[in-house]
Amino acid sequence: MSHFAAVGSTRSPMHRTVEELSFAFLVLLNQPLARTEAANRFEQLWNETNEAASASLGTERAISYISLLKDMDKKWRRLRVLN
Repeated sequence: MSHFAAVGSTRSPMHRTVEELSFAFLVLLNQPLARTEAANRFEQLWNETNEAASASLGTERAISYISLLKDMDKKWRRLRVLN
């Protein structure tokens, strides 16, 4: 394996910003989806946000991602109670 290939394989993938993920969550909340489809999309968005938070631990961005996760959890739970 070349040095370039080794370096390239250790780079972390780009993650969407907190703002982009927050917007995606708001879109999800406002879509008329079946419960199962909404739950699947929420899980995907949750995992993406969690991965971005983990990848940015030790930085200011991590705090923003974690705050978004808390907000997503709170709103999702409230929505589940209302529906």
